[in-house]
Amino acid sequence: LGYPTGGDAMSVTSGVVSRIEMQEYAQAGMHLLAIQIDAAINPGNSGGPVVNEHLQVVGVAFQALDSAENIGYVVPVNVVQHFLDNVRRNNGQYTGFCALGTSLSLLENPTFRKSLGMTNTKTQSGVMIKEMAPTSAAKDLLYPNDVIMEVDGIPVANDGKVPFRPGERVSLLCYLQTKFKGDYVHLKLWRNQKELELDVPVSISRRLVPAHWNNRPPPYFIVAGLVFTALSVPYLHAASAWDDYINDNISYLLIQPNQPLEHPTDQVVILAQVLAHRANLGYDQFADLHLQQVNGKKVKSL
Repeated sequence: LGYPTGGDAMSVTSGVVSRIEMQEYAQAGMHLLAIQIDAAINPGNSGGPVVNEHLQVVGVAFQALDSAENIGYVVPVNVVQHFLDNVRRNNGQYTGFCALGTSLSLLENPTFRKSLGMTNTKTQSGVMIKEMAPTSAAKDLLYPNDVIMEVDGIPVANDGKVPFRPGERVSLLCYLQTKFKGDYVHLKLWRNQKELELDVPVSISRRLVPAHWNNRPPPYFIVAGLVFTALSVPYLHAASAWDDYINDNISYLLIQPNQPLEHPTDQVVILAQVLAHRANLGYDQFADLHLQQVNGKKVKSL
C-alpha cells in the first residue's frame, strides 16, 4: 500500500513472496533479513505497509532492484520490532544491530574441514573464524581458526546457515541480529581439535567508514581554506567511486571501508577540497587525500 509515482490516490499492488534471506539495505549499508516480492515497488511506496491476505501487516516496503523487473524488498516485522525494542531500551535512541564481530570462512570444502580435524561429517559442521574485530566484546574469548558449530543449541551448517522456517535456512548473522547489546549467546566451538562451550557477549556492529550520518550533515573542519571531513559511503557515492574510471586518490579511499575499526571513535579523515585562500596558494589541485599525520602525530579522527 502506498502513493507511488503516477497518481494521487492510494495504490494497492499485489504479489507473491519469492524468497526470504539476508539482503543489503541500501539506506543502512548493512545486511539484514528481507522479504523479496514480485510486486513493483516505485518511488512513493517506501515506508508503506505490506499486508497479507488476512490484512495483517507483515512488513514495510523499502527498496527495489533497479537492474531487474518486479523485484522489490520488504522489511519484515521482526526487523521492525527489533528496531522499536532497541529504541525503547535506549531512551529513544537507536543504537544498531548486534554481531559477534567475526570475519568468517565457510567450511563447505571437505579438505578444509579435514585440515581442522573435523572428520565426522554427520555431527561436525560450522564456520571458521578468520579474524576478530578489535572493538568486538568477544575479542578476548574467540580466536582465529575457532569453528562455530552451534549457537544457543542451533547447529550451524558448513555454508554458515541455520534453520529458519520449515524447509528454509538463513545466515547465522540473521540469528545474532535478534539479540541486543548486553545479551550473550551460548556457542559450541571446535578449537585445537576439541569441542568447547562458551557464553559469549554480542555487541553493536560498527564500521570505520559509516554508511550514513543518521540524516545529519557530514562533519567538516576548515583551516586556511583546506576542507577536511570524515570519509563516508555517501562521500564515495558523490565522488562516483564505483564508476568504471576513477582516479588514484578515490581508488585508495575505496580500500578504507574494509579496514578494521581499532577504536570506537576512529575515523578516516580526508582532505576533501581546497578553497581559495592566500595561505594555500599552489595547493588548489589537491583533493580526496587521506590525512594520516599532522606535525608527526597520527590523525585518528576529525
